[in-house]
Amino acid sequence: MQAVARTNRLDAILDKFSVKTEGLLKSARRFFDSYISYAAITLAAMAFVIAHQEVYGAIAFVAILGVILLVCDDILPTFLPFLLVSTFTTNCYNSFNTFIQYIPFAPLIVACVVFHFVVYKKKYFVGESIYGLCAVSIALLIGGVGNYTFMDYFKGAYYYFGLGLGMIVAYFVMKSEYAQSRKYDLRERFAVSMSLMGALCVLMIALGYIRPLIGFPNYPYANGFSRNNVSTMLMFAMPFPLFLIKRNQWFAIGTLVFFGATCATGSRGGLLFGAVEFAVCAVYWMSLDKRNFKVRFGICLMAAGLILLALGSKIADIIVNRLLKEDAIDGTDRWVMMLQAVDRFFANPFVGSGILDDTIAYGEYRKAGTMAWYHMMSSQVLGSMGLVGILGYGFNIYLRFRLSLKKASGWSLVLGISYLGILLMSQVNPGEFCPVPFEVLAVLLFVMQEIRLDEAILPLKRVCETPKNLLG
Repeated sequence: MQAVARTNRLDAILDKFSVKTEGLLKSARRFFDSYISYAAITLAAMAFVIAHQEVYGAIAFVAILGVILLVCDDILPTFLPFLLVSTFTTNCYNSFNTFIQYIPFAPLIVACVVFHFVVYKKKYFVGESIYGLCAVSIALLIGGVGNYTFMDYFKGAYYYFGLGLGMIVAYFVMKSEYAQSRKYDLRERFAVSMSLMGALCVLMIALGYIRPLIGFPNYPYANGFSRNNVSTMLMFAMPFPLFLIKRNQWFAIGTLVFFGATCATGSRGGLLFGAVEFAVCAVYWMSLDKRNFKVRFGICLMAAGLILLALGSKIADIIVNRLLKEDAIDGTDRWVMMLQAVDRFFANPFVGSGILDDTIAYGEYRKAGTMAWYHMMSSQVLGSMGLVGILGYGFNIYLRFRLSLKKASGWSLVLGISYLGILLMSQVNPGEFCPVPFEVLAVLLFVMQEIRLDEAILPLKRVCETPKNLLG
């Protein structure tokens, strides 16, 4: 009898604890699902940037991601913190030795990840873009085969496996997590997150100009930010404010601001290819109102003129001193690496020299933990993977653009324009050869493309795992 009484009391305690825990979980999920959370997280990221404490910011945001993974069955609340930490940590130049000391805490984050995918398990889906990722993975695995030792592959695993097999894993995870029905518009939340990331980029660029004026030095970059990395993030974000104009037409200004900020970075690639992306964005925006096409065309011209007026000297400096100046192109390591890529292709036209080749011109400059980039997608594929790489990456790009135009809609075009930005920027920077965040974001763009085409989407299972549930 006493044993039964103790069991009943224990059940009663667990019932009360379960109710309280369930209430706390629901409150936490409501918060992380809300725009209040979006605003708070964005302001926190901005505060770390203003205080120049990006390392502590990274630690805090990784902790936030861990908490969200524990309490939320929906993966979307992790998207904005991931974007923001990926953006402001571009200020942590050559920081491998800084972050490696925190590796003992990695098991805690791994535990949060495992918990999320075990407790909130969802069904896996396969879509069209997986075939392109498989083709790329094969090209990466075969590229330069026979040139490297086991230890070489082990040291370069982040790129060798991460860009291929790792992206396939990322695809399955993101497809299963995002392909769930929700009580809110997934497209809008995604577009808001990308736009807030763009706003953080704008702040970082503005601080790079403001700090020297008030007596604070810029570090570790002379400009106060990584111009190519920030430009790449802005080009990801540039078209998304145009999707939000369904809420308010004034959101379109965000695209203009993002392009202006890209020009202000001083990045040659950002200026050239950002202009191309902005032109595509302008055509898209004008086509949304065909009756007022001419009016919108005039507005776009005035907007471009405004950018030239505000940033004319900066743009002129990039064109004159970094594009047209003698030896500005053919006197750089990129030009040398283009020639090296051709040499490596003819030396082994089928599989190239492999992605781990560190004998190229950039090899002596590469930072700890990174690979020896060609800094150009075309040269990287040609020199590292030969014909196998050309076929693999060509097939992947073809599938992605076909997917963007399949049953085309405003949303599909916005996603496609965003990918166009990273694809263009990859021609003069690592871009798609950087697993996180650039390539994983590119993969996610096409997960979103597939989701819009799915005829049936499984409902999001709201699982509330309390201690009693876990005890069975």
